Amino acid sequence: MKESQFGFEYSWDDLKPIRPLAVTALVGQLSGAGLSLLLPTYASTFANLWAGGAVATFPSFLLGLLIQHQLNPDAIRENRTMVRRFGLVALVLSLSVFIMPLDRL
Repeated sequence: MKESQFGFEYSWDDLKPIRPLAVTALVGQLSGAGLSLLLPTYASTFANLWAGGAVATFPSFLLGLLIQHQLNPDAIRENRTMVRRFGLVALVLSLSVFIMPLDRL
C-alpha cells in the first residue's frame, strides 16, 4: 500500500483480502446508478447517475460486509483499518447526495 497526500491509497491488489466487500460495493454502485436512470429524480442524466450510485454505496458496503463476514471473517479483523475507512467513505458518499444541490447540474 502506498501512502498518498490524503494519508491512504489502496490499489486493487491491496483490496484482495476484502475483495468480496469491494466487489459488492462496486456492483451496488453500478446497480444504483442504473436504477436511477429508470427512476430519474433530477433533470440531468449525470446527476441521476451520480446520485443513484452514491446513495447505493453505503447499503452496498453493508451488504458486502455481511458477505465478507460469511466468506472470510478473519479478513475483516486483519484489515480493520481499511474496512473502517472504506465504510466511512461509503457513508459520507451516500449522505452527500442529501446535501448537494444536484438539481443545478
